[in-house]
Amino acid sequence: MSSTSTTGKPNRLLHETSPYLLQHAYNPVDWYPWGPDALQLAKETQRPILLSIGYSACHWCHVMERESFENQAIAELMNRWFICIKVDREERPDLDEIYMAATIAMNHGQGGWPMTVFLTPEQEPFFAGTYFPPEDRWGRPGFGSVLKKIADYWDTRSSDVREQAKELTGQLQGTKQPLSPISISESVLTEAVSQFKDDFDETHGGFGTAPKFPPAMGLSFLLRSHRRSGDSQTLNMVTKTLDMMAAGGIYDHIGGGFARYSTDARWLVPHFEKMLYDNALLARVYVEAYQVTKSPLYRHVATDVLDYICREMTGPEGGFYSSTDADSEGVEGKFFVWTPTQVREILQNDEDTRRFCALYDITEAGNWEHTNIPNRLRPIEEVARQLNLTTNELLDSASRAKPLLYEARRKRIPPGLDDKIITSWNGMMLSAMAEAARVFDDDRYLQQASRTTDYLLRHHAKPDGRLFRTSRAGRAHLDAYLEDYAYLAEGLVDLYEAGAAESYLHAAARLADYLITDFLDEEQGGFFTTAKQHEALLLRHREGTDGATPSANAVAASALARLSFHYDRDDWRRAATAAVRAYGRQTIRYPRAFAKSLAVVDFLTEGPVELAIVGDFTKDALGSIRQAVAQCYLPNRVIATDPPSTPSSLPLLKDRPAVSGLPTLYICRNYTCQQPITDPRAIAEALQTDQSSALNVPREPRLLSGRLLSGQATVQGTATYASRMLARIGQASLAQGLTALGTTGLTTTRIGFGTYRVDTQHAEHRAALTQAIRTSCNLIDTSTNYTDGDSERLVGSVLHNLVASGEIRRDELIIVSKIGYIQGQNLKLAEAKERSGHPYPELVKYGDGIWHCMHPEFLADQLALSLDRLGLTTLDICLLHNPEYVLLDARHRGTPNLEQLRTDFYDRLQRAFAYFETQVSAGRLQYYGVSSNTVALSADDPEGTSLSRMVQAAETAARSVGSPTHHFQVLQCPMNLFESGPATNANTGPSCAQTVLDYAREHNIAVLVNRPLNAMVGRNQMVRLAELPIEDTSIDLDQQLHTVDTLEQEYRTSLAPQIHSTGTETAPSDYFNWSAELRRVQPQIQGLEQWEQIEHHMVAPRVNQVLQLLSRQLSGTMAEQWEHWRQRYIPELLSLLRACRHEATMRSRAQTERITRAISPLLPDAYRATSLSQQMCWILSSTPGVTCVLNGMRTPKYVEDSLAILSWTPISKTQPIYEAAQSLLQ
Repeated sequence: MSSTSTTGKPNRLLHETSPYLLQHAYNPVDWYPWGPDALQLAKETQRPILLSIGYSACHWCHVMERESFENQAIAELMNRWFICIKVDREERPDLDEIYMAATIAMNHGQGGWPMTVFLTPEQEPFFAGTYFPPEDRWGRPGFGSVLKKIADYWDTRSSDVREQAKELTGQLQGTKQPLSPISISESVLTEAVSQFKDDFDETHGGFGTAPKFPPAMGLSFLLRSHRRSGDSQTLNMVTKTLDMMAAGGIYDHIGGGFARYSTDARWLVPHFEKMLYDNALLARVYVEAYQVTKSPLYRHVATDVLDYICREMTGPEGGFYSSTDADSEGVEGKFFVWTPTQVREILQNDEDTRRFCALYDITEAGNWEHTNIPNRLRPIEEVARQLNLTTNELLDSASRAKPLLYEARRKRIPPGLDDKIITSWNGMMLSAMAEAARVFDDDRYLQQASRTTDYLLRHHAKPDGRLFRTSRAGRAHLDAYLEDYAYLAEGLVDLYEAGAAESYLHAAARLADYLITDFLDEEQGGFFTTAKQHEALLLRHREGTDGATPSANAVAASALARLSFHYDRDDWRRAATAAVRAYGRQTIRYPRAFAKSLAVVDFLTEGPVELAIVGDFTKDALGSIRQAVAQCYLPNRVIATDPPSTPSSLPLLKDRPAVSGLPTLYICRNYTCQQPITDPRAIAEALQTDQSSALNVPREPRLLSGRLLSGQATVQGTATYASRMLARIGQASLAQGLTALGTTGLTTTRIGFGTYRVDTQHAEHRAALTQAIRTSCNLIDTSTNYTDGDSERLVGSVLHNLVASGEIRRDELIIVSKIGYIQGQNLKLAEAKERSGHPYPELVKYGDGIWHCMHPEFLADQLALSLDRLGLTTLDICLLHNPEYVLLDARHRGTPNLEQLRTDFYDRLQRAFAYFETQVSAGRLQYYGVSSNTVALSADDPEGTSLSRMVQAAETAARSVGSPTHHFQVLQCPMNLFESGPATNANTGPSCAQTVLDYAREHNIAVLVNRPLNAMVGRNQMVRLAELPIEDTSIDLDQQLHTVDTLEQEYRTSLAPQIHSTGTETAPSDYFNWSAELRRVQPQIQGLEQWEQIEHHMVAPRVNQVLQLLSRQLSGTMAEQWEHWRQRYIPELLSLLRACRHEATMRSRAQTERITRAISPLLPDAYRATSLSQQMCWILSSTPGVTCVLNGMRTPKYVEDSLAILSWTPISKTQPIYEAAQSLLQ
């Protein structure tokens, strides 16, 4: 550890094991370790807690200690006003995660170490920062000043402080609530590669700009992806990065090992601290890269790193130390840098000096702060030409020089060593050691990994088998975290698969049991960071993204997945799947941040190749078989080896005899094996055949799914639902609200639940759907593109819950979904397929971000994803969603031949219907149909579709697949008071003489109508057919425009001139110009719908973007001025927006009042006082030919209002009402 003062009176940190805490043991600060003594004292004295978190290898942690914590005056302030607690983040990652989240929240997304957080005695944070200088400098307040201000704030306004802390704590607890789990398709692997490509540095390797961190998890994932795709660019990202890191100064060319990160883009200048976990992860990925490329460089780097760990970072009993500092003698990097004179003095040979300095860029001028970081960024061929040498001569000279320089460097004062032994980091390194031993056939690494494991199982295991987090100097303590169990379990699996004893695999299985019993989130899936018996903190943290180390959640999933195949434990496999699904939403949005999770997706969707090696351990051929296997890159594998003495209990080894007494390899999948192999020369080809067959079979996307609900809507089930509703409500008149769904025999309610704008993120949406199903609504309509698939997830979640509770049976509900649109995640999938050279056929690219497809290949992928989101084995009705996009696009492009276009259109429909017929036969669908917005247009409209021609296409499709009857049963289309075309426009059937509803009635086609309350009465003009509540009548619009204008003038005068332009089209002076903009558009607003479009799509995004930009950009006094203005401006702007909304609402209400006056005389007297929205749905449900009205009921109150009409007597004549509505448009 770094040197620090050991004079004076020690504080309470003297008896800790952490080198970082021991560095502070002689500070004049009255430090406490985190624990009950300090926390109780804070409560008794009601003094705030000063929590300081860092780690031993942290450069700025040492700086702050020297400047502030060893400063008597500052220490006196700390001791007088605060309970001071020092924490090593490596020992207590739980505290670090919680309070780093608070620090980031309070500092505009900025955080780091040292972390300085002020807490209430209840441990709730109220102020946080990172490094503070001792006095004001560099735009940062001095630590002494901070202490005085906070102490004064606490003394004079403690209630405000506590309230602020409680509010922030609530926010932290809310943000850490997991999103509802969703399934993940293997297509996300392709999207992740695209994200890596977008950020790849083609010149220097790596991703992004400086500072650059070694992307070990990402590179390992890209190797997996290259195996799947064979894409050379994917492999190039890996090799370029590995080559440049190995050549750069981030790699210690004299002693081995990698530094934490590079401060520049070229990998030249490192932050010199070395972390065990970085070197474990990098050694592993260099081993994997060697398997793929057979590059000697990668083998050399991997073994060099591991030899460094064995030599310098291993304790006498086998445990691996944690890190070395960046500093020595108080100077960063001093231990690692060289001058030509120093090299010459050691080598005592001018020629060797000349060669070594040329090869490793050691010059008189220096490459960093007048000295030199050894690197080989200059190509060796270029150096050899300059020196008139061969590359071999140059390398021979270097190999002679390095040992001499290494020995000389050992005599320097070394960086501080953090010699604590952390379970999780040791688990990572033993994985790397074991894999290197297996691939390189090097028993040294296997012995070291076994020795490390024995140390951990002996010293880090409690009597009950649970783990300690850390040990030092023979003392192990602190309860272990998720990462300790997960990383060690995976390391034990790697150790066994490298050829060690089967007992190590059984030890991994015991840890797997603790993962389930102690860490599992049984409700949402995935794992908490802390065990359930852990100390209670502000929140029980959980994390899915990778950080400096792989996500512990993902590593736990990986270990469980691998063990599940070793032990044939389906419960472990389900837990692994659930752990990845728990972060499915985030993974889909930004897959690159979930590289380790994606490795688990790859493993589980493909399934591992199962390799069983049996035979006499004394025969050399056994080693040959293991080596033949090891030469093949098999990331998705499990390897089981028959033990030499006692029979194995592992399922994979059961009934696997050696052939003719020879060492034998069985290559299996799902416990089905190829012919056993005894000739090592045949193994590579056999494994290649297995891999090709696993990857190249045509199929739908494989998914990590939850459990699916079996069954489908049935005649008996829907009738039972209807009977139960009638009996419960006690109203015989409800029977009028029920009807048959075409010729299916299913009974449906006449009001269906439309889910266009519902999702899992709003509790009201869930409550509304649940209430609707419980009350009297058994038809639910959704789509693959509604809220980017989240609508389907909500439907599936509610359905599963109601079935699980016994309230509803699956066969009672009719589930409808639609396929066709390509937006959101589906658009990313389609774009990725295009980039890979395998686009969906017959794509229609109608607009930016709006694609469409109805080709069977697309339908197959989408149906699989839809069923998964819904959690169903069978979808009752699948509709092609607006297939008329083919016609719209053709008209947009000016395609002249209308008849040919229509022929092609219905041919495409026929092929889609033929696919649906096959899915009906397969039991994945019951019925199908079309949802079309143009089915009621006139017969000669180029964009119009025809119901009769759809039915003809279905008949032809059924015949093409050998089905005696077609299963086209449902049409969905818009219909409302003003868009009454389905009932009034004759455009289909023989001679186009029938309306849509007439034809549907004649042919028993069920018609579902949507948009009952949103009428399009002109181009981009919508009328809302419902009364709107009046909000906020107290704000004077003109006065509020003036108030906002005054504040914006103040901004333009005092703030805008000091703000630097970001290079965008908008100048800082125009960032806030809403008073003028809203004054301009306000007279043009026709109603609330139009205003909401303006507010949500124009105002809100631009305001939020500017607020975030300026909060990040401004600092110091300027930031204070900005914050003062912002706090006054935002409330006034929000008031202005409310005033505009009120004005738009009044205009909408004027429209609805006009409508009410027109139709009210045509309604029975008893219903004239009912709400307009009820009347609209009632009119539609009374219209002959309409089967079900789909209404978007997003709140329980709206459900109650809508379903009430089911008991109303149908209107006998609806035609006069539609005619009266049309007169309003004239």
